[in-house]
Amino acid sequence: MAEIIKDKILIVDDEPQVRELLTLNFRDEYLVSTAATVKEASAKIQNEKFSLVITDMNMAGEKGRDVIHLVKTVSPETIVLAITGYGSVEDAVNAVKLGAEEYFLKPLDLERFNLTVKSHMEKFHLNRQLNKNSRLLELEKASRAVLEAEIIEVSLPDILKMILGMFKADSGSVMLFDKNSEQLVVSASEGLSNLAQESLRVSDGAKISGWAAKHNRPLLLGPDPEKSKKILGDFEPRNEINSSLVVPLAIRGKPLGVLNLNMLSDSKRFNEEDMDIVTIFSMSFALSIENARVKRELIENNERLKEMDKLKTDLISNVSHELRTPLTAMKGSLDLLLLQKLIASEDSAKLLGIMKNNLNRQIHLVTDLLEYSRIEGNRMNIEKVESDAVGIVKEAVDEMGILFGGSKLSIKQSIPSKPLVFKFDPGRIKQVLLNLLSNSMKYTQRGGIEVIIEDKTDSVIFSVKDTGCGIPSDQRPNIFTRFFRVDNEITRNTQGLGLGLSIAKGIIESHGGKIWFESPEKGTIFSFLLYK
Repeated sequence: MAEIIKDKILIVDDEPQVRELLTLNFRDEYLVSTAATVKEASAKIQNEKFSLVITDMNMAGEKGRDVIHLVKTVSPETIVLAITGYGSVEDAVNAVKLGAEEYFLKPLDLERFNLTVKSHMEKFHLNRQLNKNSRLLELEKASRAVLEAEIIEVSLPDILKMILGMFKADSGSVMLFDKNSEQLVVSASEGLSNLAQESLRVSDGAKISGWAAKHNRPLLLGPDPEKSKKILGDFEPRNEINSSLVVPLAIRGKPLGVLNLNMLSDSKRFNEEDMDIVTIFSMSFALSIENARVKRELIENNERLKEMDKLKTDLISNVSHELRTPLTAMKGSLDLLLLQKLIASEDSAKLLGIMKNNLNRQIHLVTDLLEYSRIEGNRMNIEKVESDAVGIVKEAVDEMGILFGGSKLSIKQSIPSKPLVFKFDPGRIKQVLLNLLSNSMKYTQRGGIEVIIEDKTDSVIFSVKDTGCGIPSDQRPNIFTRFFRVDNEITRNTQGLGLGLSIAKGIIESHGGKIWFESPEKGTIFSFLLYK
């Protein structure tokens, strides 16, 4: 059977007989506490939550009005009844002005007094329930705002302000759990001091927020340090905080974050009812945060799937086109040879030459796909040995010599006259140089190409500079993206899957180097750096 929780009432009177009479009168229905002075009453009001306070208006050297003022400052919803042995209309008016619900003359008519107390207590509970429901409704609106938010971090500051306003709190924060750092990170804050700003990240179990998250337990902390130490041990609340609520946000025991609310004023503090309301709200708040996160992750995953689907479509389209073209040429050549429609050896040689060129083209395409798969799977094999950078550049230019000889383009080498030896993979670096030289030739119709080596203190920079059509500014961010090809009149008539620069980037980065490009008003400069 559930335990019946009695309301607490405080009787403030300097006459022992009155205190004893009222204690005996109310003890069966209420938890009764008494105070003989305003000072004693103040200490109890500051540290306990009372549903009803009965105070004498005129005590020896003290005024009951001070008690009324304190009660209505600390706990406005608490019922106050004023009593006095002096039938002064002025006292009655002042008591009501200060917030007392009613005024009674001594000696008390207990039957009437008890009926009045019962009536006000019913009103107290009704108002408290209405207030609780109202706050829960407002907090539920805050939860829905989180749920509807596309980006949680953007909406949390406004939601936190709503919560602070409802509880008349002075400062607070929402800390969310960061999976990567495994720490609580402040996602929204209001009124935090400089001291608090220095600790925007809290490890699991550390400080008060970390303790609440780790133990999944709400905390109501007040000005009494001894009570805090019994719960928290060595954790010390901040000096500027008079009262605070620290409520974990969790779903099925999984920590999501912590909601912190603080009162700084000595005259304000949270109570058990506040903690109950915030704890109830924290469940829906945590669910809304988790749902918003899941929603965002689904959107992000959906976008990634769309991108992957597009890449797959582009890959199939490009590969199909690039492989079909040489296959068509080879098949046509073979058909003509097999049908023996061409007898002359010269024509046969031409057809065999077409087949050879297209076979080499297919081999190149398949090689690019294999290289790309190695890079994507982190299986790029790099073997660094002592090699001559100058010699590698010369070899690459010589291999491209036949193609240069058949064009009107000039090629210039701005390289050191002596060998430049350091550790790198010569085959892979030559592959990058051949790729860059081939690109420059494809996209340069007049002018020339220059290969440059710059010998730095701890690095070597290789550059291939051309006088080609350049790269449009809107397409530059995608230059090293897989399967991407610059869209212009020249590229539409050139071969390739759009993997060359992506492969070059993978090779250079596997060396621990960097690759970049510049596209001034005319031409393009591709450069890469290798450390010695």
